[in-house]
Amino acid sequence: MAQAPESNGTHVTVHAGENALETLLTEEQKQSVKYLTVTGTLLDEDYAFLRGGLLELLDTLDLRDAEIDTIPAGALGAMELYLVLPKMIECIGDYAFKGVCEVTGNFPFLGICEYENTKPKFIITQNHPELFYVQNETTSLICSKDKETVFYFTYKAPMFADKELVIPDGTKIIGSSAYRGEHLYLENNIVLPKSLDSVGSYAFSNIFPEIKTEYAINKMYPNGCEYNIGSVICEAKTPPAFAKIGDGNFIGDFCNLYVPEESIEKYKTANGWKRFRDIKSLERLKGSSVSFSSAKSCVIISELPESYIMEFPRRVKDMALFDIQGRKFLCCSAIDVKFSIKKNLLLLPYTIAHIKYADGTNETVKLIP
Repeated sequence: MAQAPESNGTHVTVHAGENALETLLTEEQKQSVKYLTVTGTLLDEDYAFLRGGLLELLDTLDLRDAEIDTIPAGALGAMELYLVLPKMIECIGDYAFKGVCEVTGNFPFLGICEYENTKPKFIITQNHPELFYVQNETTSLICSKDKETVFYFTYKAPMFADKELVIPDGTKIIGSSAYRGEHLYLENNIVLPKSLDSVGSYAFSNIFPEIKTEYAINKMYPNGCEYNIGSVICEAKTPPAFAKIGDGNFIGDFCNLYVPEESIEKYKTANGWKRFRDIKSLERLKGSSVSFSSAKSCVIISELPESYIMEFPRRVKDMALFDIQGRKFLCCSAIDVKFSIKKNLLLLPYTIAHIKYADGTNETVKLIP
């Protein structure tokens, strides 16, 4: 027998599952509820009712004590809520919700959680018994209390897109679906520690490379894979075990991998790792990043192993690349003040970059492949 909802006007508590959620709320409550607490479970029709937008004032959906282990794909659609997850949650389907999500139990397996170019923000309260945040200038991570498992991490790009995303030393496990469906920015390196021994299912899969120039959008390289989006650095001498790799794009399809020199051949045959575009010596990478600018140039150029990062003093109208015979082979327009270009797009013995600024001034620099 369905229980009558408890209510103080804006805060309503219902026990759902036997009857449709819509029938458990009075018309007055539908017009006034801001904080809805649900125990029991939710039917498919209940999710449809919620995402239908009839509860116009609803701000918080509290499922903490609900008997729900899976939130289905597309469950709440485009609703922007503060969602309190069930303690017993195990899985969240693709595009299930957007907004802020409080984790009260174990961190769930995530489907693709970006919805309409917006990613949910996961909250861990200070009194959570098993999980906690690790945050620094570039990275936000959700970890186990023993610091050995990273369940979820995200990169604070594009503000810090030229900095590395570093997984902390001591991490042994990267959890299932960690960094799934993330945008990688062109200057990124992701650094995995020597302590790492396993990577969970779907981690680093469904990766979408961030396209920054007109040139890279489905023209010379339709899948974007020839355009640099940084590298993955794995310091572990033994290749960490990869569980299932998700369908679609995988980080290795776009990136180069740097590992200890003695382990290169192991990585070339290891599940997951062998999919990287190229596997190179970590020792070669160390000390290879330098910054320079010529006496005559206002452009600051930073060198990474596979790319150059160009920082301009003012807005750029367009930039054209020429070979030493003066033949133009590439043109990029409406460039931001920071721009990344992959070395293997350049021509030997050097490429001439002619920069036209929006204020009508010009500048020329040389780039060596």
